[in-house]
Amino acid sequence: VMCFDTQGRLLARAGIPWPGPAEISRAFPKISSGELPSEGLSTRWESSESDLFLAASPVTDEEGNVLGSVVSAARLPTNIGQMAAEIQRESEKYDVLSRERKAVKRNYLLVLWLLTVLILFVATWFALFLSKQVTVPIQALAQGTEEVSKGNLGYQVPARADDELGRLILSFNEMTRQLQENRQALEQAARELQEANRELEERTKSTEAILENIPTGVISFDRQGRITQVNSTVERMFGRPGATLAQGLSELFSPEDAREISRLFRRAARQGVVTRQMELDLGKRRAFVALTISSIRARHGTVGAVLVLEDLTELLRAQKAAAWQEVAQRIAHEIKNPLTPIQLSTERIRRLVERGSPGALSPELVDAVAESASLIGREVATLKTLVAEFSNFARFPASHPVPASLNTIIENALNVFDGRLSGIQIHRQLAPDLPTLQTDPDQMKRAVVNLVDNAAEALEHSVAKEIWVRTALDVERDVVELVVADSGPGISPEDKARLFLPFFSTKRRGTGLGLAIVSRIVSEHNGSIRVEENQPAGTKIVIELPVDRTATETPEREFSEAGQ
Repeated sequence: VMCFDTQGRLLARAGIPWPGPAEISRAFPKISSGELPSEGLSTRWESSESDLFLAASPVTDEEGNVLGSVVSAARLPTNIGQMAAEIQRESEKYDVLSRERKAVKRNYLLVLWLLTVLILFVATWFALFLSKQVTVPIQALAQGTEEVSKGNLGYQVPARADDELGRLILSFNEMTRQLQENRQALEQAARELQEANRELEERTKSTEAILENIPTGVISFDRQGRITQVNSTVERMFGRPGATLAQGLSELFSPEDAREISRLFRRAARQGVVTRQMELDLGKRRAFVALTISSIRARHGTVGAVLVLEDLTELLRAQKAAAWQEVAQRIAHEIKNPLTPIQLSTERIRRLVERGSPGALSPELVDAVAESASLIGREVATLKTLVAEFSNFARFPASHPVPASLNTIIENALNVFDGRLSGIQIHRQLAPDLPTLQTDPDQMKRAVVNLVDNAAEALEHSVAKEIWVRTALDVERDVVELVVADSGPGISPEDKARLFLPFFSTKRRGTGLGLAIVSRIVSEHNGSIRVEENQPAGTKIVIELPVDRTATETPEREFSEAGQ
């Protein structure tokens, strides 16, 4: 430790003998001038013997006046000295760098600015690149939509991306392709529809021409039973133009006729087609008309019906004339047959009388008279039977239908044959669920009796003698079926067509009116009759009678509900 005054003179010393005052003055020049800072100074001092750490600090009085200075020296280890030297060098470098800091800062700022400009340029270029990747496909889509809006459905947008926009462009192209195909398909369909409309128009004109020129009346009805169209034949039938014709059945026909036709409409709605012959009031005249009602069906149900009217009055008149001519010939033939034996018998009696003695009756004459009288009686009885059958057929009473059970009528008819059909077995197969029919019990009983009687006569030479009487309900067709079948020899095909004609008979002594009467009774009940082959052998007569669903509503309402 060394003490110095303000002039730099050594006042006291303790410890190591070195460094001396001269070395201290070189290390701390401000000691000799008395200008040491208040915080003091420190430095490293190197010598050949050792490295020292020197520290100088001013000495002041109470008022702060500098009285001198104190210098302390401490020996430093070699490594510390090296470290201190390194620190010194770095400190000097720091001083140099501190002086050059502004220049370095300016250089770094310049480099940073250049990097910033470069980054902004690259970012801007990349942003423009990305924007083009988005805007170019969008512009292409916009152009595509504009082309499509102009009607160019074949326009295709070029796909330049594989992302969502690329998929959008592919979807747009697929949509335009489908639109193009749909338009082509629509144009083709339009051409085909135009061609179909042209053909339909030609067919319509042809159909209208046919309807206007056929002698059959045609009336079309809608689903509610209103008249929609008539042809000129209907106008001539009713004596009124089509515009003034009625709107429905009840206005066009009489109440009774409208009610019956409405029932046929209900059957047509279920069966499709119904045919019936009946007398109708056509305008101011009564005519015999053949009706055919056809139901018009679509996918969703019945949409209407067509009523076809064929005036059979003149045809029926001609048929009646021909029938009466045939009847006259048949009657003449049937009467001529009994007259021949009657004439021969009378001539035989006359000859015997002429040969005999006057006033005397020989045994031979008596026997001849008795035999001839018996023969004449039998032939006269045959003539009476023929006349009675013909009279019954010609003056056939009108039917008086009432609600009745068909099974009950059949049982009453079969009771007539109790004990009369020896060796013949009758099988009853009557359905228990038959509805009540509107029928004339007496006439229907007569029809059943005639059918069973004919079947019994057909079994005269048969080994198996069986008759079946069956009834059944056909719900779908709304009819009750009556079947009379036998196990006889059957009927030839050529005789089936004439079986129900008057005076036609397959029996030697038959009058040929039995089945004709049955056919007329069935016709009076608006039914149908036909002959079929019975299996395994024999003949089967089938009668179908319509079920009468008595309605309380108007015919148009009935037809509408049946169509629905």
